[in-house]
Amino acid sequence: CSPQHTDSAFYPIISQMERAAGFVHDDIPQARLDKLDMMLAQTSTSKQDAALFGEMLSLPNDGRYPAVDLAPEQRRQRTLEALTTQVAKLAGQRPVLMIFEDAHWADPTSLETLGRTVDQIKTLPALLIVTFRAEFNAPWAGRSHVTSVALNRLGGRETAAIIARLVGNKELPSDVMTEIVERTDGIPLFVEEMTKAVLEADSEGAARRTVAAVPSPTLAVPASLQASLMARLDRLGPAKEVAQIGAAIGRQFSYALLAAVVHKPEVELGAALDRLMAAGLLFRQGVPPYASYLFKHALVQDAAYGTLLREPRRALHARIAEALENQFADTGENQPELLARHCTEAGLIEKAVGLWGKAGQRSLERSALM
Repeated sequence: CSPQHTDSAFYPIISQMERAAGFVHDDIPQARLDKLDMMLAQTSTSKQDAALFGEMLSLPNDGRYPAVDLAPEQRRQRTLEALTTQVAKLAGQRPVLMIFEDAHWADPTSLETLGRTVDQIKTLPALLIVTFRAEFNAPWAGRSHVTSVALNRLGGRETAAIIARLVGNKELPSDVMTEIVERTDGIPLFVEEMTKAVLEADSEGAARRTVAAVPSPTLAVPASLQASLMARLDRLGPAKEVAQIGAAIGRQFSYALLAAVVHKPEVELGAALDRLMAAGLLFRQGVPPYASYLFKHALVQDAAYGTLLREPRRALHARIAEALENQFADTGENQPELLARHCTEAGLIEKAVGLWGKAGQRSLERSALM
């Protein structure tokens, strides 16, 4: 789930179906319908349910499906039933593992789908894993077939084990390791990022000391996660700009949209992305030009975005909005709230208002708030 799509009905479910069907950004509608058919054929999905899925994915019905002539509430209920039927059919073929991440950012309709799935899997060979922050009130907690696992902070031994794995064959002074343990307070992301920041700084320092033949300075442990991430981004050279642009687009972004905004030669952009992945800041799914990238954590995205000054940030959001309108019209049409967010951040208020209105209407059409 995404903080930018808390009001986008079915957002995580639509994203999953698009990935499963193998959609790419330059597919024509007919190609997407063909891919959807191929995916749904694996579970012998009915034409009626396929029509609902096609509508949910904002695909035009070219006559291959029956027309969906239902009132909004009926359409919503039928779509929810079709989704739970799909899970049952998949589980009827082989055991199913489902992972639903960041439920605290889920839109209301997706949360209802998730609740139905929790009820349904009690009788299915399926395991559903849901992750969410402590402040989220999980409505299914306490049911007999549901187990809640609180992920507590790591102890000193576990923290030291993570540091040792990252350090590998290098040597890290015991006082530096102790300081990392104390400052990170048992939070795995903090442990990883601060350790990497120290190791990278030491590598640079070692190179300088080799040239200058001066004694080694005491290794400095960053004062906070933000400081360690900022230090790591500053060492990335040209890759830092790519991280900033990606962060402005969102925690997840496509190679195609990034390339449209960055205006760098393909070789340079590829090298920058490779460096970000090598640094452990980005994950990639697929192969360019059809790849998508995901920041390791929302806090990593926030750190990269936070390095942008106000005016360059506004100009960047304007470039992203322009690219969405001109080169990714289907995205702008199907996700008006995404385009509205970038227009808002760019200071294009009048345009943003119209788009927010369109996004609200679209949510009502999908009955997201009913």
